[in-house]
Amino acid sequence: MRLPSRALAIVAAAALVAPITAAVPVGAAVRPKDVPKTALAVKIKKIVDGDTVDITYKGKSLRVQLLEIDAPERGKCWFRTATARTAALLPVGKLAYVLRDKQLKDPHGDYQFYVWNAGGTFVNRNLVRYGYAKAVLKQPNDRYIQVIRADQAKAKAERLRIWSGKCDTAGGSAPTPTPKPTNPTPSGGTGSGDDPRYRTCAEANDNGYGPYRRGIDPEYDWYQDRDGDGIVCER
Repeated sequence: MRLPSRALAIVAAAALVAPITAAVPVGAAVRPKDVPKTALAVKIKKIVDGDTVDITYKGKSLRVQLLEIDAPERGKCWFRTATARTAALLPVGKLAYVLRDKQLKDPHGDYQFYVWNAGGTFVNRNLVRYGYAKAVLKQPNDRYIQVIRADQAKAKAERLRIWSGKCDTAGGSAPTPTPKPTNPTPSGGTGSGDDPRYRTCAEANDNGYGPYRRGIDPEYDWYQDRDGDGIVCER
């Protein structure tokens, strides 16, 4: 039986669409634009502490040390806070992305990675930027050490968490206070901020960003300082 021309057109269109539909899994995650293309997609299995997580990749469980950072150890000030922050940024069971540097494993046999969460937040940098961890060069891995050190300078200038001279509820001895510079050098010499730009401060805070200070953080100019205190996106 010969099909009408309209029916033939419908069949032909379906044949063209079918391969495309089959090639894209339903619910497939879209890689955030800020995540490097060479980063591997993994799942978070367990949060060990502020700079250590377990991931699942191709059915195998791997212990991962976050590169270029050092979070407080158990029993030290800010240990619980830093661990909770990492758990918030990398929810167990959720997708994340990992990127290696020159040396894949540390002397203990743990994997060493830079990590982005499913939303595209660079977790290593975020922990340092907001005072949950320090910047530490783990040679020969040095791909992001300069920007992470710049993030640390911002956290120190703002006396955030581990740089506050105070202890959280984790116990331990208080760290040596870091003097606040009387004339801090603006970090926005290039005219552009390092952090992602959001529509509101609430969105920035939800993604782990803020606060920003006038004359110090270029991101300050992105948001409205309603109370005129020189700080936006306070937490």
